[in-house]
Amino acid sequence: MTMKSICILTIMLCLIMANTSIAQKECTQKGDLPACAYQALNAGGFKPKIDGNLDDWKYVKGVFLGTDFWEVNGEQYSGENDLSLTWWATWDTNNLYVAFSVKDDKHQNSRAGDAIWNGDGAQLSIDPTGKKSVYAATVYEYGYALAGGQPTVFRWATNPATKGETSEYMIVRDESKKLTNYEIKIPAGDIAPANLAAGKTIGWGFTMNESDSCDCQGGWIGWASRSIVFGKDATALADLVFSATNVAVSPQAAITTSWGELKK
Repeated sequence: MTMKSICILTIMLCLIMANTSIAQKECTQKGDLPACAYQALNAGGFKPKIDGNLDDWKYVKGVFLGTDFWEVNGEQYSGENDLSLTWWATWDTNNLYVAFSVKDDKHQNSRAGDAIWNGDGAQLSIDPTGKKSVYAATVYEYGYALAGGQPTVFRWATNPATKGETSEYMIVRDESKKLTNYEIKIPAGDIAPANLAAGKTIGWGFTMNESDSCDCQGGWIGWASRSIVFGKDATALADLVFSATNVAVSPQAAITTSWGELKK
């Protein structure tokens, strides 16, 4: 390959990455753009241990959300050390796996039960049908928070097909690193009638709420956040697509997969 070819290829890759970044900014509020769809790899041999240690997620494609994804609701925001995160999702036929690694300079959540959204923590919206048209009695809305020092879950909205709330989860705060890790396993029956199979899609959105001083939902970093805040709206959800490709569980395989995806 000539130097000229290398330069052209480099420029093209930079343009592609820039366009993807610009498009993804639009996913903050509504997720109806193709760029907002997340291809969740099949867990395959990857079986995350739900312990709040996210080292085993390094072979799963993560999405970083920083300043461009912040929305204010009363709190001041001073940048990515104030609040930013990386999120991941993967699946098998029995479970949806989700993880968040959250940089947060101050953790605050003194609430309990249905009030945990008034503090630091995650709110997830899941449309098991993938149709993204009706919220009430279709969409699941979950909350996970380290509230009062205890990992906590609450569901505000459910589909009648659910078999209950039996998710396994762990939330761990490292105060020295100002880092909060969320690791979640949601059984397929909990989000029925979701079909966890290759090529299927569910609706997906979340907010990671921020509360430094107000003991409230003072702002958030979100993906398709309008599915949750300022009114519940299924049409604002993004797509979470169940890929047939397995998570690569070795460094060599991960590099091959990444380069293969880049060439596509």
